[in-house]
Amino acid sequence: MNSTYELVRYELGLKGQVIDLQSHLWSPSVALNTAYFEWKYERNPYVAESLIYLVMHDGRAVGMRGFHGMQWEGGIPNQKSIVLYADDLVIAPEHRNRGLIPKIMAAAFEDLAKRRYRYAFNLSAGPITLLSSLATGWRSVGSMQPMRQRSWRVVLRSGRNRLITRLPMLSRKNSGILRLWPEKKRASLADIDAELVRHKLRDVPSIRFEDVPRCAAMAELVERIGGSRIRHVRNAEYFQWRFQNPLGQYRFLFWEKSRLEGYLVLQEYTSAYANKEVVNIVDWEATSVAVQAELLQAAMSLAADRNLIIWSVSLCQQLTAVLDKAGFKLEPQTQCGTQEPPVLLARPIRTEELDSDWLFAGQPLLDMKSWDVRMLYSMHG
Repeated sequence: MNSTYELVRYELGLKGQVIDLQSHLWSPSVALNTAYFEWKYERNPYVAESLIYLVMHDGRAVGMRGFHGMQWEGGIPNQKSIVLYADDLVIAPEHRNRGLIPKIMAAAFEDLAKRRYRYAFNLSAGPITLLSSLATGWRSVGSMQPMRQRSWRVVLRSGRNRLITRLPMLSRKNSGILRLWPEKKRASLADIDAELVRHKLRDVPSIRFEDVPRCAAMAELVERIGGSRIRHVRNAEYFQWRFQNPLGQYRFLFWEKSRLEGYLVLQEYTSAYANKEVVNIVDWEATSVAVQAELLQAAMSLAADRNLIIWSVSLCQQLTAVLDKAGFKLEPQTQCGTQEPPVLLARPIRTEELDSDWLFAGQPLLDMKSWDVRMLYSMHG
């Protein structure tokens, strides 16, 4: 590398620098970044070591690429394997456009090749990370096909804000127009009143709204439904860890009678950088389409003043029909200069395997039909 830069593996003494550096990506809050780092890297249930690679300049961390552990499964009989999730690629603004990204990615894979892991996945790459990854051996399996249900309240808020931006005089304190059109405080998932929810859901008594996960029951339901496609292991340990993510706030809808028959998980972002108009459906599981449809209607009633987003690429035709009927639409194809939709990226750890067949549990990694992908498995969720 350039003599002014040095590539190093992360060590504990650099934790504060990593947290400061990630203020360009995670959030402006040191406390929130610290909590997220500790959750993701120090309490990860699959990989004990913090696989983080840093670019140093004059003794300071100015670039980072992180890898944390995940456990995926698939095939018949079921096979499980630890896979690395590549994430948290950031370069300090004053050091960008200096060719650091390909160097840090190459150094990371050179070091990781000495370890036992075979594949790395990424389901949350931004545009720059996507382009850099494709240039260094990663391949895109395909788009997550996000579907969005647009709230009319969000449309009105957006229209109001555009009008203010175009006509600055409307933002004056004494503007009579704005007094006639006040902006209502946007509701958070944390503000949802459980008693009000029970009233809204009185016609569907099987559904319960809760603010904590039922990890064991959710894991039992997943196991009971089964499946052979490639997916993240959703056992109680995973759920317990996953819903502690400080950059997300989660609420849970459960459909039950004698036992749990379905659940839907709602998530909103806690970072100041995030879009506060969005609520994500990060996981949606049930023993029947009818149960999932009831859970969806309940979720829509709870997030009525927000846009709901779900990844649809792995859903069956009946569920996409349920979403379409409920007003969800595929996000339009992006145009030049806009945010690209999330894609699934995969890559073998060892460079010599780039030209071989990419298989997981006997299934082709580069065929989207092999996958059962949910937003929960990504850092979007």
